[in-house]
Amino acid sequence: MEIVIAPDKFKGTLTAAEAAGAIAEGIDRAARRAGRTDVRLVLKPMADGGEGSLGILAGDEGEYHPVETFDALMRPVQSAYAVLPGNSGKYAAVEAASAVGLYRLDRGERTPLRTTSYGVGKVMREAIEAGCTELIAAVGGTATSDCGAGMLAALGCRFLDGQNRLIDYPAGGDLIRFDAIDTAPLYHLTQGCRFKVLCDVDNPLTGPKGAAAVFALQKGADAAAVALLEAGAEHFAAKAAAATGHDCRTVAGSGAAGGIAWALKTFCGADFIPGAASIAALTGTDAAIRKAALAVTGEGRFDSQSLHGKVAGHIASFAHAHGIPTIVLCGSRGEDMTADILAPAGISALFALTDRVPRHEAFTRPAESLAHLSAEVFGYLLTK
Repeated sequence: MEIVIAPDKFKGTLTAAEAAGAIAEGIDRAARRAGRTDVRLVLKPMADGGEGSLGILAGDEGEYHPVETFDALMRPVQSAYAVLPGNSGKYAAVEAASAVGLYRLDRGERTPLRTTSYGVGKVMREAIEAGCTELIAAVGGTATSDCGAGMLAALGCRFLDGQNRLIDYPAGGDLIRFDAIDTAPLYHLTQGCRFKVLCDVDNPLTGPKGAAAVFALQKGADAAAVALLEAGAEHFAAKAAAATGHDCRTVAGSGAAGGIAWALKTFCGADFIPGAASIAALTGTDAAIRKAALAVTGEGRFDSQSLHGKVAGHIASFAHAHGIPTIVLCGSRGEDMTADILAPAGISALFALTDRVPRHEAFTRPAESLAHLSAEVFGYLLTK
């Protein structure tokens, strides 16, 4: 009996690899108690394009290249890109959050008018200069709402204000100042490089469902800042359309990562690809599920959003399409997660830590609690 264990991270408590290990520990414990020597576990920790995606994409065979870069407030940090295996050293993965992630900033530092995506652009630049000709960008979890202007500046794009002065490290509050855009250095660097963006949201760049209106509040902006960011995004998009001939502001997904996705599509011709589904395919998770008898997935909080573009939703949907049942183990569950919702999504059963242990215990002893839950669930399943 082969069981694929493919959870996302339990945000704030366990990485995806730690969660997979805890679940595996519980199943192994239950199998030994039941005398089941036929149980084989395949661990495939997962991600959806946000924080932690680089490590999942690289796996054990990817080649990491450290990069000295900057966080969203231009403070020195170390990030990396990873050359993925089997592509002659030309295919690299970059994670925006590892450089300009929201997690790097204290709550009082989260000011999207001041934050810039320059740091992730520097990582991309080093990968391209090292000879990589295809970049896959995991862009979730950033602290920025600069429409990717900082990233583009690091890649060579020059932004000039009305007095022909260079804006070196553009942040969200600088967009409204753009008067001219020089794309020649950017195109010289990126010609011959193909970009893919892991993207599971369908938000456009601007408007009531755009990057500023929907995501900037989560990154520390108040209502006044949102209005300024929106005006800046509209202004930048118009200038970009004139400079490139491409107006991508209404393209679904362009609002991802504070507009980083829009910038890569507008200036670099990037393709948007689904995050969880693409990572599952690239890491062999889908292939492993096809051969399994059961899939186990999970995340910190499982609710209706989990079924749309998230790891657990993809694992369940893919397994269901191949006639394989899925069990979800999570930290907590949404009240709407009833059988009539779960069954059509391909989920045979859902178990939450907070249904079995006090919430503080689930947070302070997450690995132990998850292993215990896994052992309890599979102690029953493996003796049926």
